[in-house]
Amino acid sequence: MTPAPRRFLVTATPPTTNGDLHVGHLSGPYLGADVFSRAQRMLGHTVLYASGGDDHQTYVVTTAERLGLDPVELAARCNREIVGTLELAGIDIDAFTSPDDAYRAEVREFFTGLHRAGRLKTRTWTFPYCGRTGRYLLEAFATGYCPECLVGTCGAICENCGHPNDVDSLLFPASTGAGPAATTQPRETEILVLPLEEYRQQFTEFYRARRATMRPHVLRFVDEMLSRPLPDFPVSYPADWGIPVGIDGFDGQVFNVWAEMLPGLRHMAEAARARRAPATPPGVWAADSGFELVQFLGYDNTFYFAFAHLGLTFAHGGLTESAAIVTNEFYHLDGAKFSTSRRHLVWARDLVGKYGADNVRFHLALDNPEHQPANFTEADFLDTVRTRLHQPLQSIAAALAPHTGRPVTAGPRTEVLLDRYRDRMRRAYTLETFSMRQAAETTANLLALLAARAPEDPGLAAAGLRAAAEHAAPLVPGLAAAVEARYTAAAPGTVPDLAGLLPVTL
Repeated sequence: MTPAPRRFLVTATPPTTNGDLHVGHLSGPYLGADVFSRAQRMLGHTVLYASGGDDHQTYVVTTAERLGLDPVELAARCNREIVGTLELAGIDIDAFTSPDDAYRAEVREFFTGLHRAGRLKTRTWTFPYCGRTGRYLLEAFATGYCPECLVGTCGAICENCGHPNDVDSLLFPASTGAGPAATTQPRETEILVLPLEEYRQQFTEFYRARRATMRPHVLRFVDEMLSRPLPDFPVSYPADWGIPVGIDGFDGQVFNVWAEMLPGLRHMAEAARARRAPATPPGVWAADSGFELVQFLGYDNTFYFAFAHLGLTFAHGGLTESAAIVTNEFYHLDGAKFSTSRRHLVWARDLVGKYGADNVRFHLALDNPEHQPANFTEADFLDTVRTRLHQPLQSIAAALAPHTGRPVTAGPRTEVLLDRYRDRMRRAYTLETFSMRQAAETTANLLALLAARAPEDPGLAAAGLRAAAEHAAPLVPGLAAAVEARYTAAAPGTVPDLAGLLPVTL
């Protein structure tokens, strides 16, 4: 029985525009959302995939200062670089936008409406203030130790455990821009917040109903957060980088970029609708749109999507809620975290340019940090792609070469075997059981079997290779299209010419 068509609104966390994407970035939300989106379209569903530049992160400012650049120029340059890298990697995103006047107006309108409705509260907040830099220490301007897991972290969120911190809870806070000798003074100021604790019952009921589509680490984090009073989430900050609040009493403040991101993503989704499905009525983020919201993100962003954005959604009352939050863990390089600031990285653009998009996509899917951290080395990458993709394909092509242009007969078990493969691939692509690793592993196993059996059973090899091309297309779209083109060019029922199938040899 064919399942009813579904409509998915897919987002990948907007990347901070203080640098291009490295391999760790690519392995996470951007490839995951792309594979999921391609797979849903293959299965007959409607998909809009959106993201955009996260220009207003304070990390853009600190990076620009380190490089001696204007942050506006840095963000614009990095937006262009990121878009280029996504294209090189075959990421078929419907819209990747950067903040413009319409974006800023939509963000202001969203929060002005919440403020007018009484959903946002005024709180007196104490910030460390650095006289040397003239800044309130928040986010990238502050460093200290996480009060939850005790590792070194910047302000607002801990990359290690995902728990939020604030200026009162961050241990041993210091300025990142004034050197260790800089002293700070506490300063009080009134800011806008969303009191998350007021929505406890809605959070509890929401996650009770969606346990099947949330990854285990997300659910564990949710349980941890709900085991104690939920914090107030700052909606505004005393800073000059970002979108000015424009509400009386909050002069000199901008919207917290992580609060900004919710209406920002809604804006990006409309851009995706206009490009991919212009006949679809506007308002794809509305609660009654019929779209299921699927959000791909690194685990360290879980608090913002699982609580801050969901709380803002509850407060608004007319927006769609996440059907699934699909997280990934850290992807390490040679045993340590990828780090742009320490230059411990491999640029995604360089890896794709050297080895080809399909090879990179295949390895990152097969070695994906879906549930636990994974480690990238170029040697492992080459070994994996050679042994699990190239060598099986070369063996299949060599075994089928004598049969080129001729019909071959498949054995009696062929359709049963390939039906099982198709079923496992569909299960790996389905929202409730989505796994790039499982899809890549299943395809690699099929290719190994076909390579082993091809000399004795060319019919199985010929039919199996076409099935793999069809169902692995979300993983390796270029290679899959090349294989399908060979079959389409051949006479029906005959073996195609498979010579030179791999455009990049390793």
